[in-house]
Amino acid sequence: MQAAVPSVLTLEDDPAVRANLRLALEDAGFEVVADAGDDAQAVELAREHRPDVVVLRKLSETSERILEERRVPIVEVPTPFSSSDVVEAVTGALAAHREQEIRDTREDSLSSIESLVGHLSFATPTPTELEEASWERGHVWRLASSGDAGRDDVPRD
Repeated sequence: MQAAVPSVLTLEDDPAVRANLRLALEDAGFEVVADAGDDAQAVELAREHRPDVVVLRKLSETSERILEERRVPIVEVPTPFSSSDVVEAVTGALAAHREQEIRDTREDSLSSIESLVGHLSFATPTPTELEEASWERGHVWRLASSGDAGRDDVPRD
């Protein structure tokens, strides 16, 4: 089974730079799902394509809104940039984002388990209740401390 290729949305107003970003990302094995020329288009395309990461040269308020809405990493690449710089930045951002998602999921899971255990604690009988229920059903308890520990016919005091 092959792992899914990370999807990328590029945001750049210069068409030549946008094309270079796309080329660098696709050559590295990323799937560029959309190229936006401005912030408004980026927001629309991010909602439509749900990329794993957004790559841009200049962070703006709208770009930050994409991050808040989608909880997706945004990679700001320097000018000028090399293909290796872009790939390294995107790979690092995706790894950090996945690690954070794992931590968040782990914390949410532990919190849910703790809450569930707290709610179910009322259903856990005390040892005395277990002993009484067992005795009522005719079970014979063995006393490990007595000399009759191996006998089933010795009733419990």
